Amino acid sequence: MRRLLAWLVLAGLGAAGGAPGSSKAASWEEVNVLAHGLLQLGHGLREHVERLGGQLRDLSARLAAHNASLAGLQGSAAEQGERLARAQRLFDGRLAQLDGRLRGLEARIDGTGGGGGSTNARGDGPAAATGEPEVLQDLVRRQNLRMEELLQKIKQQQFRMDKQNLQIKSLQSKVNTLIPSQRREKDPQIPRWKVTVQRSTDDRAASQNQTAKPGTPRGSRLPASCHDLFLEGQQNSGVFEIQPPGAPAFNVFCDMEDGGWTVIQRRLDGSVDFDRLWDAYKDGFGNLTGDFWLGLEKLHRLVKEEPFQLQVELRDWEGSAQKAHFLFRLGGEETAYTLSLLGPIRGELESAMGDFAQLPFSTRDRDHDLKGDTNCAKHLSGGWWFSYCGHVNLNGKYFRSIPRQRHERKQGIFWKTWRGRYYPLRSVAMKIRPAEPERAS
Repeated sequence: MRRLLAWLVLAGLGAAGGAPGSSKAASWEEVNVLAHGLLQLGHGLREHVERLGGQLRDLSARLAAHNASLAGLQGSAAEQGERLARAQRLFDGRLAQLDGRLRGLEARIDGTGGGGGSTNARGDGPAAATGEPEVLQDLVRRQNLRMEELLQKIKQQQFRMDKQNLQIKSLQSKVNTLIPSQRREKDPQIPRWKVTVQRSTDDRAASQNQTAKPGTPRGSRLPASCHDLFLEGQQNSGVFEIQPPGAPAFNVFCDMEDGGWTVIQRRLDGSVDFDRLWDAYKDGFGNLTGDFWLGLEKLHRLVKEEPFQLQVELRDWEGSAQKAHFLFRLGGEETAYTLSLLGPIRGELESAMGDFAQLPFSTRDRDHDLKGDTNCAKHLSGGWWFSYCGHVNLNGKYFRSIPRQRHERKQGIFWKTWRGRYYPLRSVAMKIRPAEPERAS
């Protein structure tokens, strides 16, 4: 570096001396500037080389540590291999010992069988020894069969217990439904079609004036639906007794707002378990003043004479609400209570039923959904008119708060085209009434 600087100085002097009329002071300044720049360049190169040397030393240290760790792992692997080899040798030795004992036992059996030894009256001696292995083998076989039978019985008992639990829940729901009917029978002052609705003094007086009119004798007939009750002047919502044409009477909850709706399903607080089998969904369950499912057979009797409107009311955990309206028919049990949609959805809520004009009802024990490789009712929860599982299920599990796990959320109450299939809704209600003539045509 110093030689290079000296050469540059001499070159600068030579250049200054060869230039006619140039000042020596100016030449020396140029040489000094050039020398200073070269010195800074040299310092920078030296610092760069020093940094590279430090990085190389760091890499060497890391490589040495990695090599040491690798050597340790290799040693551990070798030790594990040696242990496995010892275990294998020990196992082979014990297997050889057992094989030797078995051969000795076979030799003894063959020797006693060919020795022609006699037996005494008690069966002692060689003849008894000959049959001992067969007796032991038979005993082992019988014990194995006994254990398998016990396991099968345990499984059968568990299945029966699960089925009995479901039956108990179904019976409890029926008892809760029958309690209002028993109260009505004990109180002759309550009108025959009225069950539990609470009314003020003015309402009772108005009702008495209505029932006293000619042509509508008290208790002469039961209304066919909540809509008929509304047309007769009933304005208060509550539980009433109705009787569709050609069907026995039963109790329903009537929502008298906006024309008289018969409520067929309601989810409010999760007080009723909706994960039930076919018979429960056919007959109905729950409490008509709380969470309940009216029953597929009752619903079929209500709507089999004419098209009906179905109104679905949904509410999420943020307080938002949506409604949807359908025109529909419902087949009987011979069709698996097939739901036939007679037109497009009305309202702001987008349909989640898909483009399927007909959907049979499915439960865990009666799989009628359209997804051949999956039982939607078992995969999700509850019974519903499933198509391919993931569109809508208003009879799923009730969650009082939104679960963290996604596989839990998909088992809840959801309407895919509103809040998505992984958002369990807070409440839902399904209501029906006869279709208006212009819409039914």
